[in-house]
Amino acid sequence: MSAANTALQTDTIRTALQSFWSEALQVEPIKDGFAIAMPISLPDGWQMVVDLTDQTPAGVKLTDRGRTLSWLTAQGQNIGTANLTEQIAIICRQSQIKQDGWELFRWLPLPLQGTDIQVFTEGLSNIAHLFYLREVTPRSQEVADITLRRVFADRKLEAQINASLVGKTEQKVSVDYLVRPGKLVAFQLLRRKGRVTAFMEQWGYRWNDLRKMNPNLMPAMLFDPAVQDIDSESQAIGQDVCELFCPYNETDRIHALLARASA
Repeated sequence: MSAANTALQTDTIRTALQSFWSEALQVEPIKDGFAIAMPISLPDGWQMVVDLTDQTPAGVKLTDRGRTLSWLTAQGQNIGTANLTEQIAIICRQSQIKQDGWELFRWLPLPLQGTDIQVFTEGLSNIAHLFYLREVTPRSQEVADITLRRVFADRKLEAQINASLVGKTEQKVSVDYLVRPGKLVAFQLLRRKGRVTAFMEQWGYRWNDLRKMNPNLMPAMLFDPAVQDIDSESQAIGQDVCELFCPYNETDRIHALLARASA
């Protein structure tokens, strides 16, 4: 390979990466500083956001405002166990992250160094990926999946499982089931135990983002009242952003949604 070809390929790769970083990175002013959407994702594809706040003559505070551990808990992890606490502490030491309750933060000297922000965010991503310490229950064994698939079979619909959709901001959003009886219908099942407010807030944003690129999309979210605690806020989010938000066993409502989609 000639030196000229090597230089051309090197420049092409560098340009491609710089273009991605430039498009993915977002910096927006907030009330007490700046919010930074980094080109690093949580395990579910959700872009990581950190904040720069509390500026002093000596530096600024870089914080996740508790988002990372909140997300981890929303996925069903018990962050209070000895094993998980130890793993979080190890990552914090490696990435120079401090912990105060659920908040993970670091004080950075001025002028800012991009490397410090990158290392901090990578540390948050590593903590979020502790989600995989837990073995996920196979979906085929869950009664909500079985019920929903029976509805699809009754209507002779072929569903895509773990299908990906593209939003305006989120480039890849995975949904549990995707069917197209006419219009596109996406189903997401709530699988977390207890309170799901943080999970619903994520999906509220996510559905709105997906609809910007898929205006005919009909979102549906199903839950199990015996497992999930659907408070008034979660209920309001679900009803606002979804075509259908109801218990999984209300199959007549699921049939009605699919009938509307095929009309």
